[in-house]
Parts: sequence; C-alpha cells; structure tokens
Amino acid sequence: MSTTAMPQRAAYQRTNTVDSAPSTVYNSPNDSPTASASSTSLSSMGSIEEFQQLKSKPLVDTYGNEFVLPDYTIKDIRDAIPKHCFERSGLRGLGYVARDFASLATTFFLFNKFCTPEYIPSYPLRVAGWALYTVLQGMFGTGVWILAHECGHQAFSPSKTLNDTVGWVLHSFLLVPYFSWKISHSKHHKATGNM
Repeated sequence: MSTTAMPQRAAYQRTNTVDSAPSTVYNSPNDSPTASASSTSLSSMGSIEEFQQLKSKPLVDTYGNEFVLPDYTIKDIRDAIPKHCFERSGLRGLGYVARDFASLATTFFLFNKFCTPEYIPSYPLRVAGWALYTVLQGMFGTGVWILAHECGHQAFSPSKTLNDTVGWVLHSFLLVPYFSWKISHSKHHKATGNM
C-alpha cells in the first residue's frame, strides 16, 4: 500500500527508557499521522545527534543536474530592474484597466455574435470555440484581478484615493470585498515566510 505520509525520522521517534511504561492505547503515538504530546515531549525524543546524522538528498533540476541555490541578494535583484519600473502612474494604470475591460467586452461580443450555429454549424467546433472563449476571458479577468491587487498594495498610482477607488470598483466587479480583503491581505504579507 502506498502512502503520501512523510517517513518518520529517527529524531521524532519515541525512545523507550527504563522508566517508560508500555502503551495502554490500541495504537502507538508513532502510528498516528500527527504527533501527540506524549510522542513529542523532550524526554521521549531521540538524540539531536541522530537527527544531525540524517543527510538530505541534494536538490536536482529536471535534467538531473544538481541544483545550487543562487547567491543573489534582494539588492542585486532590485538593481537589475530598470528604475522606470518602480514609478507609479495613475494614468498608465487606468490605461491598463481600460485595456482589460475592452478585451473582456470585445471577446464577449465576438464570441456571442460569431460562435453560433449560424456561423459555425459544427457542434464540436463551437464547443472548442467556447472553450477558447473561457480561456481568453479567464486571462483578461486575471488581468483585472492583478490591477485590483495592486490597488490594495497602493502600487497602482501615487494617490491613495485613486488606489482605493479603483480597487473598490474592480473588486466589486470581481465580487470580492475590497477593504476587508485589503486588511487581511496586508496581514498575510506581514507574515510572509513566518512559520
């Protein structure tokens, strides 16, 4: 029988001592997928030396080559990005909003007008056409979501009022409450990488 559970490591297995009493439960704590308090207490853990002796496998890329983590710093990455990419422009942002809504409207019009039995008599071709429509609308809708997301980060324009107004309108279009999302998403980013 195969399982997706991680194999148990020696450091997490209970160490029986002279003072240990046999288990009175049907299953041992080691048999359960989540550790119980009794199997994780410091007195029942294996030694740290056992844990350190476990060697992790080297990372391998899709071609079988050993993967080495790059040693770039955040500053190196930021310095490689052209300065104009960090400039916020409300006019450019509104242009992106107009482009995405024009793309949504154009795609809607074209498919509703031409992906019909009058223009495409073959049912399988119409199904393929509507599948393409779904993919295109999904991509343009994702563009709207990205712009709405940037408004929540105050990255859409230098104006907080414009960011919040456009963010509220776009989120409303997507049926996502803007201000509560903005608060919870901000908390999410404050805890990024925090285990």
